[in-house]
Amino acid sequence: MDRFTISIFAFITVLLIFPLSVIGQNNTSSPYSKFGVGDLASIGYGRNLALGGTGIALRDPYHINLKNPASLTTVDSMNFLFETGVNLLNTTSSTFDYDENYWDGNFTHLVLAHRYSNRVMSSLGVMPYSNIGYRLRTLKSLEGEDSFVLTDWVGTGGINKIFYSLGFKVSDKFSLGTEFAYYYGPVIENRKTWAQVQTENPTYYNSSSNYNGVSVKAAFQYYTPIGDKGTNLIIGGYFTPGHKLWGESKVLIQQQYGTAILDTIYFKKERARSIYVPLSYGAGLGLTLKGKYLLTADYEMSFWDAVNSENTYKNQSVYSLGFEVLPQDDLNYFKRCAYRFGLHYDSGYIQSKGYNIDDIRLSIGVGLPVLRSASMMNLTLEAGQRGTLNSGLIRERYMKMTVAFSFQDFWFIPRKLN
Repeated sequence: MDRFTISIFAFITVLLIFPLSVIGQNNTSSPYSKFGVGDLASIGYGRNLALGGTGIALRDPYHINLKNPASLTTVDSMNFLFETGVNLLNTTSSTFDYDENYWDGNFTHLVLAHRYSNRVMSSLGVMPYSNIGYRLRTLKSLEGEDSFVLTDWVGTGGINKIFYSLGFKVSDKFSLGTEFAYYYGPVIENRKTWAQVQTENPTYYNSSSNYNGVSVKAAFQYYTPIGDKGTNLIIGGYFTPGHKLWGESKVLIQQQYGTAILDTIYFKKERARSIYVPLSYGAGLGLTLKGKYLLTADYEMSFWDAVNSENTYKNQSVYSLGFEVLPQDDLNYFKRCAYRFGLHYDSGYIQSKGYNIDDIRLSIGVGLPVLRSASMMNLTLEAGQRGTLNSGLIRERYMKMTVAFSFQDFWFIPRKLN
């Protein structure tokens, strides 16, 4: 069995096991994850996160850029790339009179990439698409009585994504890309309801829905040198048509009597309500200056309002900016490191009480090379705020640390032994 076959076999084994661990972990503790498909996960990791989430116009032979499959054509024919990562998230959720602190963490992604030929490159991977994790308590007054009905809501799960991407080198300056993705995962909600004056007889409502669906993305990149050596411009873009996620739901309702007796009063399997994922597109610019500095900017748009009739959903705009001090070929280790900064604003796709649940964050990061190889450990720290305190809503302030490992190796080169 050759090295290529062993590597592919090992990756597929991990790929099959990895989603099970993703499902069992929470990567958010936000009440806003109750709506839609939940909190949308980042698309790009490693280098992308530290650059404000940009990536539509990024090209790098040693990093897998998940935001634009057309960038795959920059990978050298002898290179095999493998990337994975983890993150740790601390969130403080606040109202006018109460603060609560949460810790969450999870794997972020698992991807490999390799070139088929001089003009065709591919990648295969798995990553979260959305995360659901919330705990809420609501009160509803009883008509004609001076008491309340209380409900505790607990949501978990999220949608995962397995994808296969191809990059096609049309010419030295122009590349096309496409991504085929399969979505799957559970959306689970448990509710406990009881009357304020009758706490020993709660009602339990448990809903579990498993969704699946497919999507396709089309993308391009145009690269051209300008001015001085090492100065170049990259223009990129992508388009994803809208698609649906279908699923099956199991609903179980139980009534508790006393302290231990549970009586099932309803159970049904039925088709879950479809989740609509809207048409989206994005465009980006990347400018490298004398091989030392990189400026990059992205704009993305998703039309949630067009596929959902409820006033809860609004069209989503995302603006991202990034700056990087590029690593240099130097004996000094610190000059071979990459230093990154970013700014990201997301208008969000949810509206509550007339306010968009938007998100703004700053990011800093560093790429640390492993010995004298092109492999790199990418550290990113993000600080941001989401939501508002207005109208009794919840404001979230968070810090997130992500560690992503980019491994590079050469294939099909015979080893020489002395």
